[in-house]
Amino acid sequence: MNTTNNSIIYKPTSFLVSSNPLFLVLLYRYGLAFIFLLGFTGNLASMATFMQTTLRATSTAFLFLILAFSDSLFLLVSIFDFIEVGLTQEPILLTNYDNLCRFRWFMKGFTQFCSAWILVFVTIDRWLRTCFPFKANKWCTHKNVIIVTICIIIIGTSLHSHMLSAQLFGRLQPGIATSACGPADPFSLYANFYFAQWPFIQVFFVCLIPVTLMLLGSIDIHRTIQKTKSRIQTVAMNQPQQLRQARLHRQMLILMISSILIFFVTTLPVSIHQIIAAYAYLANTAIDENKIVNDTAILTVLLSLNYASNFYVHCLTSKLFRDEFIKFIKILYRLSGGLTGVSTININQNVLPPTVNGNAQANIRHQQPPT
Repeated sequence: MNTTNNSIIYKPTSFLVSSNPLFLVLLYRYGLAFIFLLGFTGNLASMATFMQTTLRATSTAFLFLILAFSDSLFLLVSIFDFIEVGLTQEPILLTNYDNLCRFRWFMKGFTQFCSAWILVFVTIDRWLRTCFPFKANKWCTHKNVIIVTICIIIIGTSLHSHMLSAQLFGRLQPGIATSACGPADPFSLYANFYFAQWPFIQVFFVCLIPVTLMLLGSIDIHRTIQKTKSRIQTVAMNQPQQLRQARLHRQMLILMISSILIFFVTTLPVSIHQIIAAYAYLANTAIDENKIVNDTAILTVLLSLNYASNFYVHCLTSKLFRDEFIKFIKILYRLSGGLTGVSTININQNVLPPTVNGNAQANIRHQQPPT
């Protein structure tokens, strides 16, 4: 009975927002443009760095590589918002807008889910290596990372599959930030589910569970390290190989903690706002739709930083990551220098005339016909 009442209370006209305010247009135009510049550049650099010899041998680096790819997908899908709200200030591809809505909203939710749970398994990976070091080589493998990633993809697809249904999901307010897409029928039970129940499900699976697991894992890792710190230092003093492994482990922990902190700062505000908005809807309180749309849009830009800033925080916090990135840059420089050198040699061979005894002028005189 409550469900029926809630669906009747919902009025589609209450969601009519005339246009995006100027500050939101400017925020999407310049804010997202800046985030895209940092994000795509940083994620590509992260992928290249984690593929370096020292890092790619670890399962943690493999997870970070997948994380960078997932983050790039989120930013790629966000380009639609950038164009629609920040540039054209009107809906794009209206003839296929319903299909575009389903693709955009599904991919956003799906990539958020994937990125969050990849971070969870980064924490689990480091926890296993810390608490069960003798079994880590058996459990923390690239093969298991692939299996885990496939499981995340399957669960994430299943969880967000309702957004792919043409009967349930489509356009809501084309061109309006964060509310361009929604329930295809505003009077349906699905509309009640989408506005009142889906935010709790999304926050639960994308924020609360991942945050809890990350915190518990990080705390237990810290406690285990403190207990075994003196013993590890004593053994490592006499074994350089173990010393290198300990350094690599420490640097991976730093990368993990920095990524988790970014996730907390950028994800929690959006989740809290989603819960407050859903509670307001359930309580049937007076809602200022313009304020909800504007606040959600601002927090969405903040959320986008989570998918653009990992590389730069990793560079600031991890010396090993910086060193590997510098090595990659040097390799690129050598390759570009080598190609330039080859091109110069080819040009000299094809353009400059051959010399006699190393003297080009003598060669020219030698080639002149007798007078």
